[in-house]
Amino acid sequence: MEEIKENNNIKPDGFRSVLKNKNFLALWIAQIFSQLADRVIFVVFVAVIANKFVSTSTTYQSLLYVAFTIPAVLLTAVAGVFIDKWNKKHILIVTNITRAALIALLPVFSKTLFGIYVLAFLVSAITQFFVPAEASTIPATVKKGQLLSANSLFTATMMGSIIFGFVLGDPLINIFGLKEVYIAISSLFILSTISLLFMKYKPTEGEKTQHKTFKEFKDELKEGLNAMLKLSALFSIIVMLCILAISISQQILYPNQPALGAQKFVYIVAFSGLGMVLGSLIVGKFFKKQNKLLTTFTGFTIIGTSLIFLTALKLIPQGLHVVIPEWHLAGIYFEAFKFTLRMIYCYIFAALLGFGCAMSAIPVQTILHTYVPESMRGKVFGVQFTLLSTSSTLPIIVAAYATDLIGIINILFLVGIPVALFGVWGILKNRRANKQ
Repeated sequence: MEEIKENNNIKPDGFRSVLKNKNFLALWIAQIFSQLADRVIFVVFVAVIANKFVSTSTTYQSLLYVAFTIPAVLLTAVAGVFIDKWNKKHILIVTNITRAALIALLPVFSKTLFGIYVLAFLVSAITQFFVPAEASTIPATVKKGQLLSANSLFTATMMGSIIFGFVLGDPLINIFGLKEVYIAISSLFILSTISLLFMKYKPTEGEKTQHKTFKEFKDELKEGLNAMLKLSALFSIIVMLCILAISISQQILYPNQPALGAQKFVYIVAFSGLGMVLGSLIVGKFFKKQNKLLTTFTGFTIIGTSLIFLTALKLIPQGLHVVIPEWHLAGIYFEAFKFTLRMIYCYIFAALLGFGCAMSAIPVQTILHTYVPESMRGKVFGVQFTLLSTSSTLPIIVAAYATDLIGIINILFLVGIPVALFGVWGILKNRRANKQ
C-alpha cells in the first residue's frame, strides 16, 4: 500500500489543532460518554447475574459475552450498508437514545436470566449501527492532516474507557444500587446525545444516493483490506492477552492463591490499557510525519518482543514488596495492594505491549480513513468491525485450550516469536521500498 505521495501533500496537525475543531470535539466527547456507558453495561449485567441468579458460575457470564458478541458478528457489516445511505449524525443520535431507553428497561428484563440475555442482545444490536457510523464520521469532521491525531485521541479514549469504564461500574453500583444503576447508564447515553447535537455534519453524496455494483465495492475495498487484516490480527492478540492474563495472574503472580489471582488479573489488562493510552498520545504527538506502515510494523515488533520477555516471568523472584496502603475516596473503599518484583516486571511489559498495540492500530486506522472512499465508509467499517468481532472468538477458544495443554509460558513464546518476526520483516521490507 503506497502512501508516500499522500504524506508529501498533507501537512499533519497536532492535538491542539484537532481539539479546536468544534465538530470533532463534539464527536469525541460523545464517544467518551458512549464508551463509558458500554463498559459499565457489561459490569452491571455481570453483577445482576451474580447477585440475582448465580454467584460463582462462569458459564452464565460466558453466555452474556455470547449475547453481546452475536450481533457484532451478524449485523455490523449489514448495518454498514444502511449507514452509507442514512445521515450519520442522525444514526448516532437515534442509536444513543434507543440504547438509553433499552437500559431504562433493565428492571423489567432483569426479572429473568433469559431477559438479561435478550436485553444484552438488543443493546449490542443497536451498538452495531453506532460504532461504524462513528468511525466513518471522523474523516468528515477533520482535515486529512488531522486524521492521525484524531485517531490517536479516539484510540486513547477507547482504551481509557476499558480501564475506567470497568472501574466505574463498581462505584456506580455502590452509589445507585443494582436496582437503580440503570439511571446512571442511560444518563451517559443522553449526555453523549447532547454532545452530538452540537456537531455540524453535512450529508455526503453517498447518503443521498447510492448505486454501487459489487465489483465497484470490491475494487474500492481492496486498498483497505490489508489494513483490516492487520487490525484483526492485532485485535486477536489483544483478546488473547486478556484470556492469558487470567492464567498469568493465577499461575505465576499468585501461585499460592489462585482464587485471588483470578480477581487480580484485571491489573495486567489495566496496565496494558494504560500503555495503549500513552502510546496513542505519543503517536499522535510525535509520529505525525512518520511513515505509517513503518510505525505499524514497529508496533508489531514491540508486541512480539514484550510477549517474549513475559516468558521469563517465572525467573523473576517475588523479592521486593511495594505496598500501596488502603484509602477511601468519596465513600468508596480501596483495599491495600502489594506489588512484588515479579508483578512490576509483568506490568511493565504488559504496558509496553499496549504501547505497541497503539503504534500498530492508529496508523492502520488512519490508512483506512485515507484510502476508503467517503461513500463506502459505512460498508468498509461495518466489514472491519465484523472481522474484529469474529477474530475475537477463535483466540478465546484456542488460548484457553492451549494454555491447559502446553502451559502459559509456551503459549507466550509461540505467539511472541512470529509476531516479532512479522514486525521485523515489515520494517525491513518497508525500508527497502523507500530506498528504491
